[in-house]
Amino acid sequence: MIYYIAHWDWILLQSRAEVVKSLQQNYKIEGIAPLEDNKHLLSDYSQLHDWKINRNKLFDIAGIIDLRKKISEFKHNDLIHLFTLKTLILYLLSSLLLKKQFSVIASITGLGYLFSNTKLSKFLRLIIRPLVIRKINSCVDILIFQNELDKDTFIEFSKYKNRIILIEGSGLNTTNFQTKKSFNKNIKVIFVGRLLKEKGIFEFLKIAESFKHDNNIKFFVAGDLDKGNKSSINDDEFKELEAKVNYLGNIDVPNELFQYDILINPSHHEGFSRVILEAAYVGLYCIANNIPGTRSIINNLGCGNVVNNNDIDTYIKLIKNLDKNIKGFDIEKVREEINEKYSTNAIAIKFSKIYDELC
Repeated sequence: MIYYIAHWDWILLQSRAEVVKSLQQNYKIEGIAPLEDNKHLLSDYSQLHDWKINRNKLFDIAGIIDLRKKISEFKHNDLIHLFTLKTLILYLLSSLLLKKQFSVIASITGLGYLFSNTKLSKFLRLIIRPLVIRKINSCVDILIFQNELDKDTFIEFSKYKNRIILIEGSGLNTTNFQTKKSFNKNIKVIFVGRLLKEKGIFEFLKIAESFKHDNNIKFFVAGDLDKGNKSSINDDEFKELEAKVNYLGNIDVPNELFQYDILINPSHHEGFSRVILEAAYVGLYCIANNIPGTRSIINNLGCGNVVNNNDIDTYIKLIKNLDKNIKGFDIEKVREEINEKYSTNAIAIKFSKIYDELC
C-alpha cells in the first residue's frame, strides 16, 4: 500500500490526483488529509482517510496525535509519500518514539513561510531545527526537491544524509487545457495564486497602478485569501486590491486562462511554479521574478522573461514591449517540451521508478 499524506486536501488534488490516476493500474494509493472542500474531487484514490487536523494552526497537537494513530497501524511493507515541508515536519513530530517499519518519501515542493525572512519564521526555524536534525535521517528514506536552491538550503538546515532526487514539477495534465489562438487587442495581464505577500501580490498591484491611465491594458487577479497563512493579506489590503484591479476569485485555469495574454509571477520563492507551466502551455507570455523555481522554466521553455529582484520598472518595460518580445515565442515547441518533461505522465513515470525500488 502507498499512502499519500498532505496537511491540506487541495495538495492531494493538485497534480497528485492526476498522478494517482496514471499509477492506479500498478499501485494501490490511499490519501490521508483533512477532508474539506476537495474531498469529492479525489475519487481516483483507492480510499481516503480524514486527518483530523486544523491546518490553520502552526502546530495542532490533536492533529499530530491523530496522524500518529494512523501511521502506527501501517504495515512493514507499506510506503508513505509526504507532500510539502509542513507535512514532513508534522510527520516527524507524530513519529517521535514510534519505531519506523515502512519506507518514507517526502516531496518538498517549496520551502514556504518557514524559510522566509520574517521574525516569526526565523524563530520557528530555530525551534524546529533540533527536531528535524534528530529525526529526519532515521525517518525519511528519500527527499525529492523541485530545484537546486531549495535542496541546498534544506540539506544545510536538516543535515539530511540519505538519498536525494531532483524532480522538476508535480505533473500537468495537458489534455485539459484550452489554448490561445491570438493575443487580445486590449492586453489582459493576470496574477494567479493565493493572495499572499510572499507570492508577490503587492508587487503586482504596483505594476497595475503604473498602468491605471492606460485603457489598452487591463489587470486581473485570480485567487483566494488564505487567512490561516501568516503571509496572507488582511481585509483592508484586500479592499485596496479590489479597487486597483479586476478581482476574479478562483478561476477554472484549464478553461479560462486562455482569455488572458500575460502572466505575472512576482513570487518571492517557488519550488517549481505550476502556474507558469500552465500559462506557458496555454500560450500566455510569462514574466516572473528571477528565482530558481521560475527561472529554469522560463529559460528552458523560452516562454517569457525573468526580472531581477522583482524590479517594478523592468516589469513595466516588458509589458510595454510585448509585441517585440513575443516574436521569438514558439508556442508549439513550448507545448512539446512541457508534454515531454513536465506532464502528469512524465512525473508518474519518475515516481513509479522510485516506488518499484522501495516496494
